[in-house]
Amino acid sequence: MDTMYYGDILVVDLDSGKTGQVEFERQMLEQSGPGLASGMALLREHVEGEPLVLGSGLLTGTTAPASCLGFALGASPVTGEPAVAPLSQYAGSEMKLSGFSMVVIKGKSAKPVYLWLHDGVADIVDASKLAGKDTWETTDAIRSDMGEHLIQVISTGPAGESGSRLASFSINYWGSGDTAGLGAVMGEKNLKAVALRGLGMLDAEEPLEFYHGTLELLSGSPAEKGFKATCAAVKAYDIDGWLKPLVHRYRSCFACPHACNTFVKYNEDHGVIDSTGVEEPGLLITGAAAPLWLQRGGWEVEPACRALEALCREGMDVVRGARELAGTPLNDAAEIRAAVKGLGGTEDAGWPADNDISYTGLFGPWVPPLSEEDGWVEANRAGYVLGICPAYILLSGIDVSRLFELCSPAAGIELDAGRIAEMFA
Repeated sequence: MDTMYYGDILVVDLDSGKTGQVEFERQMLEQSGPGLASGMALLREHVEGEPLVLGSGLLTGTTAPASCLGFALGASPVTGEPAVAPLSQYAGSEMKLSGFSMVVIKGKSAKPVYLWLHDGVADIVDASKLAGKDTWETTDAIRSDMGEHLIQVISTGPAGESGSRLASFSINYWGSGDTAGLGAVMGEKNLKAVALRGLGMLDAEEPLEFYHGTLELLSGSPAEKGFKATCAAVKAYDIDGWLKPLVHRYRSCFACPHACNTFVKYNEDHGVIDSTGVEEPGLLITGAAAPLWLQRGGWEVEPACRALEALCREGMDVVRGARELAGTPLNDAAEIRAAVKGLGGTEDAGWPADNDISYTGLFGPWVPPLSEEDGWVEANRAGYVLGICPAYILLSGIDVSRLFELCSPAAGIELDAGRIAEMFA
């Protein structure tokens, strides 16, 4: 199709080492629905191959506010049920522009491989030399091999290769929102990574109407830095103040007005702007829950950040990992790395809140009191169909119906909350 999705559906059979393409028709968007709704239809269609499905929302990669969201979808080894994890930062938009509308990865490779998606070309690359490497090493190796530092790398680390219950895929060097153990699904498939680079173009059906509509939404959108808004919403300690002695800069995901991702430096002065030759100056913290667990457990800020780094390197869920580490504060870097490697993994993930964490099926742990539970599910459904960050939807105060109004000039599709609810019935 010629609007909002660039390319066909890619089907990767790791058993045979072959790939094929299926036309991504407008009919699929209109019947199943865009974004995650199409992903769910593909998951059901290819269920015998125990697939991992990658995709993006209708507005992902556009000028719409917070249009950063793609998704990974598969059967969670933690819950045994289908679960979704966000492809945020810049991975979701790169997925959208890679030349494939959706990617279905089936079966298991006989040896470690990674999938290289670029400009409508799909290569299955031998990754034997990457076996056992952590996610930082994997990202560096793939970018070096391909000669492109802008490649987005979704990878599994030693935790995923060993089948740890804490396994979580990483996005480049940093943690992701994968609380469902999809990093272990990658490990089981012998899929070390998916590398993405896209230069595709997205064409709206009514370009000027769509563009001006997104600008209008952006102009009224509050711009935030750090985790203050999130912590206030969940009535948690203001983690920004705790992190402040190490904070170097804030970074947003693609097209998001909220620069909540927080880069901390602990291997050099956090105030240094220019590169000083320190190879690994620090860490990008992509969510508030994990540092909140460690702060609540009595950790000092620098060793806590080193613990989060170790979790990212191992390819572990930083939230569940931090929850396990919280009760035993450490200071020595070597002891921290050893403690992380020794984590066994539990089913529990969520915020350090006094009330119980409940699970919302496909979307994992509900974040109280960011919204009522029904509101949390509705925001995730809308977010994953549209490609808009659900946290932005909840925290910005945006009227979701205004996002739905963009769907017609974008792709000639009419959407509303009722239609989206039907997609997940």
